[in-house]
Amino acid sequence: MSDQSHSPDIEPSSFPDPEQSGETIPPQTWSDRAWGIFVGLPWWAIIIGVAAVIVIYSMVTSVVYQRIIDFLADQPTWTTDDLYEVVQVVGEPEMIVGQYVGETQDSVETVINQLLRDVIDSDIVTRSGFLVREDPASVTVRIEGGDEVEILKSDIVSEERTESDDGTQITIDYIDKVTVTGTLTDLDGDHMTVRTVSAEQETFDKARITDRESDMLPCPNDQPDCEPVERVTIEREGETLTGKLTALSDTSLTIQIRPGSTREVRLSDADYYYVPTLTIAVNEDAASQAITPGEAVRIAYVEGTDIEAALDQMQQLQGLAVPLVYTEGDAEADMVAYPDLDAALAAASAGEVDALVFLSDGDDRMAVADWVEGNPDAGVVLPEPPRECTRNCQATVKLADDSISGTVVDETDSTITVQTVAPEFVVLDRDQIVDNRQMKRGECALNNPLACDAGIFLTLRVTFEAYALALIIGLIVGLMRVQRNPILYAISTLYVEVIRGIPLLVILLYAGFVFSPRLRDLTGIELSDQSEAIFGLAFGYGAFIAEIFRAGIQSISRGQMEAARSLGMSYPQAMRYVILPQAVRVVLPPLGNDFIAMLKDSALISVLALPDLLQLGRLYISRTFRAFEGYNTVAMMYLLMTLFLSMLVRLIERRTRLPR
Repeated sequence: MSDQSHSPDIEPSSFPDPEQSGETIPPQTWSDRAWGIFVGLPWWAIIIGVAAVIVIYSMVTSVVYQRIIDFLADQPTWTTDDLYEVVQVVGEPEMIVGQYVGETQDSVETVINQLLRDVIDSDIVTRSGFLVREDPASVTVRIEGGDEVEILKSDIVSEERTESDDGTQITIDYIDKVTVTGTLTDLDGDHMTVRTVSAEQETFDKARITDRESDMLPCPNDQPDCEPVERVTIEREGETLTGKLTALSDTSLTIQIRPGSTREVRLSDADYYYVPTLTIAVNEDAASQAITPGEAVRIAYVEGTDIEAALDQMQQLQGLAVPLVYTEGDAEADMVAYPDLDAALAAASAGEVDALVFLSDGDDRMAVADWVEGNPDAGVVLPEPPRECTRNCQATVKLADDSISGTVVDETDSTITVQTVAPEFVVLDRDQIVDNRQMKRGECALNNPLACDAGIFLTLRVTFEAYALALIIGLIVGLMRVQRNPILYAISTLYVEVIRGIPLLVILLYAGFVFSPRLRDLTGIELSDQSEAIFGLAFGYGAFIAEIFRAGIQSISRGQMEAARSLGMSYPQAMRYVILPQAVRVVLPPLGNDFIAMLKDSALISVLALPDLLQLGRLYISRTFRAFEGYNTVAMMYLLMTLFLSMLVRLIERRTRLPR
């Protein structure tokens, strides 16, 4: 018996050598290498990048797109001092209404708790009279003269009552409260500064000045290093505006001075205004005659007036066919030119022409009506009042002359800026707060983004907050889905199957119009529109995230849990320290995809009347009818956000990926 293996031998000659067989591998040519590089390029990224550059360039260089982007971004400023608005804060002697801008050393909570301290020395007022009525909150006293004064019981320092035949006579000492309204501009450990009056400035052309008187204001004694400022009293001509008329009513007109800039003027503030006005005058005898088909009507017009520009578009001015309204057929219109309006009116009065038409946008636009009113026996009538153009025509408005007083802020060769109202500040000592009724963010600015509650800022805020809540819901439900407890498993499975089968739009409508009203009626808790959107998105996406966590947990082998339990860990400890850290690496990619999907689905919150990115885009389109540019900008903003988040998700995946 042989000890050799019976496995078949493979001869080396079974794989022929290309060189021995005479075959050679051809070298790659430059075209082959170029084709390989061309095929290997990430063309999807190149196409997106080129398209994004083109679109972004067109947006940056287009005035229309710049307006849309500014509108969709909630029009933030670069910086602001008004970080908080204290709407109503009631202190011991006063109520302060203003804006809180920050603190120097204390926290926000400390500042709010100590916002009012000795605001203004309170006056103790004594009132004597007869008690009229009393309720748990106030006392009403009829004082001398018959007037009634209502006094809050919280303001009463002391009181004394005596009974008499006329009723209860009462003497009350109470704090007379003072209200300070304004903007909180500065705050330190002991004081706060409230701007009670904001500054107002006007800039205008110096050519409008008809008279100017000025003097120099000296520096205050406590500011010896300041520069004196000039105080002026200027009489000026009213501003003249010329542009496209967009609206005209009995009380005001709106004029477009330049594209995207309109100005509304009250007619009571205008010295005069000129808009194209058409006047039709008819010879009194001709006005009573019926026109039959084929009959000629002689119509006068004035050479050099606006009507001539329209008539010049016609080839001939004699025998123009004009369709009749009440009779089948046409009449003939013979246009007759006159050198001036007086000659045309005289011809209409003498019967040389049957009528005249006059169109002007100057100060003579009502000349025909004035002439007819001043010559009632001339035989010329106006069949209808002069018709003013109401929109889409050139108009001129001259505002009334006025005077202005204030300090000169800036002056150039052509313009001057005058501060008509100087800001006023009140420095108050801080004291304890009796009641802080409401506090909210102030102006939207890049240094105060939490105050930006519309457009792209609202979209991002709702997305981040809703996704954070959805992660919590998904993690809890996902853990319940892998439990052996039948009750927890049944509840979590019911939630997942039901919510995944309902469209997200329906869930948002349910959150806004069913859940929120019921919660308010049953508990008195009233959710804001933004909170309704956050809960709706989180509740809808929580079911999908729960399945991601369940799949991630179940992807970890049983041996990991058994090993952890064998080391003496409890089930929560094993899940916390062993299973979940490994599962998180597995579920990061689908969680990132869900986050991007939620960002896009956040556009659905517009059904709850929230001014998100899509809602502001629709609002802009409804105002300007620029649907192409509006929806382009909205789509590009969503695309840029999703591309940025996609790159961020890929970066996180690479950083958390286990080494192979």
